[in-house]
Amino acid sequence: MYEDFGTILNRGFYSWFRNLNICIPFILNFLINMIIYVLFVSLMGILFFTSNTGSIIDPATLSNKEILSILWNGFSENFGLFLFVIIAFFLFSLFVQSFFTAGAIGMAKKASETGDTGIFDMLVSSSKNTIRLFLTILLTTLLLLVGIIFIVPGAFAVGNLNTFIQNPEASVNGMIALGIGFILWIAYIIFLNLVLALSSYALVIDELGPLEALGEGFRFFRNNKLDVSIIWIITIGLALINGYVSEFVDSGNILFTAIISLVPIVILQPLTTVLWTRLYLTRKGRKLYDPSDLLSVPDSF
Repeated sequence: MYEDFGTILNRGFYSWFRNLNICIPFILNFLINMIIYVLFVSLMGILFFTSNTGSIIDPATLSNKEILSILWNGFSENFGLFLFVIIAFFLFSLFVQSFFTAGAIGMAKKASETGDTGIFDMLVSSSKNTIRLFLTILLTTLLLLVGIIFIVPGAFAVGNLNTFIQNPEASVNGMIALGIGFILWIAYIIFLNLVLALSSYALVIDELGPLEALGEGFRFFRNNKLDVSIIWIITIGLALINGYVSEFVDSGNILFTAIISLVPIVILQPLTTVLWTRLYLTRKGRKLYDPSDLLSVPDSF
């Protein structure tokens, strides 16, 4: 069923409004990642402030210079453990995100096809797609890191950092090259996020493998550049507007601050997930739910 872009927005918004429970995966993902973050910070603090004798040092009893010295000693003495903890927490957080993202896309797919969805659809979709989506996100992350090659020439041009600090005029060209490299890397990240925006949706909806999903995401963008770009701009625009509004929120108003903070999780992420899902389904010719069906009167009446 092909739908024009205006119809996708209209019916996608209706599907989201009819199924506000699509926000549940995003809320659960936020809460669990908050717990992971607290555990991570606590463990890192223990590693930083653990002396070589194994006892915990209280930073409140130390001067700033002593604290910096202890932090450096803790980092150097436990570097391997630091690296392991960072990687382990990153991968676990990514796995949790993959679980709930797969569930949210599954719920959006069911809502787009039938008009209604529930938690059961989240669990079914997550159980089928989490590992493959996790691997896809890892591959995408590696592709994003490839862009570091843009800053390598500038880094070599700058040379030794201590020399640059002592004589910055001598490395002006290097800093310019480094700045251009960072700009190119950012442009590369934006471009890659745009052309692979539908990879996760292709993987979950069509149950593809990681490499197949990346390839299908790129092909989908190539065939639907304008539609993908518009929804991508809408997604970024809504996030920027929410961030802009939050900048003017009175920090003393805890309730209003909490509401603004929850907008991306409860509204923006579920809504854009439904829009991306409906765009993918309709451009693939799938039969979708038409909200006007509820308003139609059976012939027997």
